[in-house]
Amino acid sequence: MVAPYSVLVCGGQIGRFGRWNNLSLLDLVKPVLTGSLASAGIKLADIGAAFVGNSFGGMLQNQETILGQVLFSTLGFASLRVHNVKNACSSGSDAVHLGWSSVAYGQYDCVLVVGVEKMTHPDHRGTMAALASASDRQPTSPNRSVFMDLNSERALRYMRVYGATPRHYAMCAVKNRAHALLNEKAAIRSAITVEDVLADRVVLNPLTRAMCGGIADGAASLFLVSEKFARRHSLSGPRIIASSVEGGCSDRQDGPSVTARSAKAAYEYAGVGPVDISLAEVHDPTSPQELFDIEDIGLCAPGGSIALLERQATSLGGAIPVNVSGGLTARGHPVGATGVAQIIEIAEQLEGRAGKRQVDGARIGIAQMAGGLVGADSAVATVHILSV
Repeated sequence: MVAPYSVLVCGGQIGRFGRWNNLSLLDLVKPVLTGSLASAGIKLADIGAAFVGNSFGGMLQNQETILGQVLFSTLGFASLRVHNVKNACSSGSDAVHLGWSSVAYGQYDCVLVVGVEKMTHPDHRGTMAALASASDRQPTSPNRSVFMDLNSERALRYMRVYGATPRHYAMCAVKNRAHALLNEKAAIRSAITVEDVLADRVVLNPLTRAMCGGIADGAASLFLVSEKFARRHSLSGPRIIASSVEGGCSDRQDGPSVTARSAKAAYEYAGVGPVDISLAEVHDPTSPQELFDIEDIGLCAPGGSIALLERQATSLGGAIPVNVSGGLTARGHPVGATGVAQIIEIAEQLEGRAGKRQVDGARIGIAQMAGGLVGADSAVATVHILSV
C-alpha cells in the first residue's frame, strides 16, 4: 500500500566523524541537534516525536534503554515522545524508516531523527565485544571484530566466483579516500595509492587495514516533515519516495540477500528502477562490501561491479557515483549515526548543496544499510530512495 502523504527531509546536520576520546554522547549530539533546529527553523513544540538510532550505548556508555530521553532532557527538551531504536549497523536508518512511516501514514507532521554512537572506549576489547553482540558468532580474536571474519569470507568467495583480485578492493579504497578528501566531516582525509593499500598490514586475507573502516564516534540529525507542514513553515527538501526494511534469513543459501530483497521492495514501492538512480550511498565496512552492495541493489549484474570500478563509473564524475561521502571506510562508521548521515548526504546532493563533491544532475538517490549477522546473511537491511 502506497503511503497517503509525502515525506520531506529537511534540517540535516552531520557532525565530524572520528575518534573523539574526550567527547560524550551528549557532546556529539548537541551541535547536530541545535544545527538542525536552526537550519529548519523548527521549534520544540512542532516536533511530534523523536526517533533515536544507537546500537551500543548500553555496552559501551552504560545507557541501555532510555538514551534518547536522557539526551533530550539534558538539552531541555521536556515531554518529547522518544523512540529508541537498536538494530546493529541499521539502527540509524531504521530510525529514519520509523520516522518516515509515522509521517507518511499521518501520525505526525514533523518528527526528529537522531543517530549517534560513541565507539571509542578505554578498553578496545570492550568495543570488539560490543560488535560481536550484533551477530550470532563468537569472536575468533579479542582484538578483531567478528565482522572481519565475515567480510574476509565474502571477499574470498567473490574472488573465486567472479575473478576479482585484491587490487580491485584496493582501487575501491582509493576511490573512497579521494571522495573523503572533499568531505570536511569525514574521519579520514588523506589520499592513498593502490600500492599503499596492498602493502598495508593484513587484517585477515585478503583485507588490509586500509580496506577496513575503523572505530569512529559521531552523530547526525534531520527532520522528516509532511508536505502540509513544509508549506506552512516555508520548508523545502527532497522526498523519501521509498523506505524499506527487510529481515535476514539465517538459512539462506544461494537466494537473494536481505539487501537485494530490501532494494527490490523499495524500487517497487517508489515506481523507479536502478536505471533511474543518480548516486548511491552503501554500507561498506570493508572495501569489498561496496562491490557486493552495488550488485545487490541492482546497479549492475552479479560480478559487474568490477567493470564499473575499472572504468571509474562509481567515482565522482562517473556514470553512477557511489559513496561520494567517502563511505564507511573513509567518512567513518559510528554505527548508530551512519544511516542518518547517508540520508543527509543524498538529500544535500539532490538539492545541489554538496559543494566540491556534488554529483551533476542528481535527481534520485539511494541509501542502503545492512546490520548484524544471522547465519551467512545480514540480520537486517534498509533501503531508502530519495527524489527531488
